[in-house]
Amino acid sequence: MSKHIAFIDVETTGMSSDNSEVIELGVMLGEFENNRISRVTEEYCEFQEPFFSIPSIITNITGITDRMVRGRVLDMDKILSMLRKADGIVAHNATFDRGFVSKLLPETLDMNWYCSVRQIRWKDYGFENGKLQQLLKVHQIEVDHAHRALDDAKNLAKLLNFSHPTLAEDATYISYLMNKNPLKKPMKLQN
Repeated sequence: MSKHIAFIDVETTGMSSDNSEVIELGVMLGEFENNRISRVTEEYCEFQEPFFSIPSIITNITGITDRMVRGRVLDMDKILSMLRKADGIVAHNATFDRGFVSKLLPETLDMNWYCSVRQIRWKDYGFENGKLQQLLKVHQIEVDHAHRALDDAKNLAKLLNFSHPTLAEDATYISYLMNKNPLKKPMKLQN
């Protein structure tokens, strides 16, 4: 029986969900069977206009400008509908993405989140670090638009479909990750 995994990424105006905003959100829902993502079942990506101008450093990293986001809003119902279909939500540095997504959609705090940075020990597999763009390069995954929400989410799914010689036979990074316990709820939200 197959499961569904949501790969999610946000681009933001800064590093803290306490004082920064989402300017782009991308989510890809994939079918998970036989230890890998076998097909994409749904995708969503949209900009959101922040309250303040996008800092130039963010525009330099993402290419996202104030003009691109002007008048744009995220479809929260669509995002939540996709995430509710998922047996797990995967983000590369899930603490960061979860902080922003949960501000927009508090319902996501009770969902099963997995972190492809902290829950996969990339250095143990011989990689220099767990940075997404570096891992994509080493795995020869072509990147059209780095630091763009849907591209990063889709490329993460491609990366996690790879296996490593030290993993069990037929295992992939995503099957390894899905055998982990989901991340705990943030402490300030636990009752």
